[in-house]
Amino acid sequence: MMKDSVKLLILILTIFSFLSCDKDGGIGPCIHTYKEPIINIISIQDTLKNTYLSSVKLYNLKINGYEQNSEILLDISYSIILDDSLYNCNIPFGFGTEEGKYEFIIEAENYDPKQITIENVSYSVFNGGCPSYNDGGKRVQLYIN
Repeated sequence: MMKDSVKLLILILTIFSFLSCDKDGGIGPCIHTYKEPIINIISIQDTLKNTYLSSVKLYNLKINGYEQNSEILLDISYSIILDDSLYNCNIPFGFGTEEGKYEFIIEAENYDPKQITIENVSYSVFNGGCPSYNDGGKRVQLYIN
């Protein structure tokens, strides 16, 4: 009877060891992290004046056709603050983790609003295993005119 209990305990510990993914080889959850946002706006240029903007307002954000009005996008972000459904962005800025098509409108003082579409947004690095991570978000330079 004792041998059966020991065998059962060994079996349970073995299963937990295979199902867990603590980086130290212990029992624990498998965690996926993002080293940076998936989309990084590195600059926005006025090509007529040959100047660069320092900030913009971003709104009507859609990812893969679905409207986004959530602070969840800001979990992995920098230089961006959500104010109702308006994102105030200091350039450079980055946000999001979902791959696909990003659509939004940018607006800056003394400029007309401009619709932006960025296709095939994805990470360049995926390190699988446990733990796992994504890195190498897309870097984009935008033009306001």
